[in-house]
Amino acid sequence: MSAPTESRPKYVKVKDSSGSEWLCPLDAMKNAKDATQEELDECVELDVVTHTAGLIDAER
Repeated sequence: MSAPTESRPKYVKVKDSSGSEWLCPLDAMKNAKDATQEELDECVELDVVTHTAGLIDAER
């Protein structure tokens, strides 16, 4: 039997209507192109997390 693997949350890059870029949990997004303010509340501004990029798995 193989050992369980630890999985980190996956994130997707989203751009809001004002042009700001965000990293959002993939499972919190219904449609990244039409993200609601409620969905963006679960996100972090991309500029804020750039220095920790090695800890974030981003989906394309």
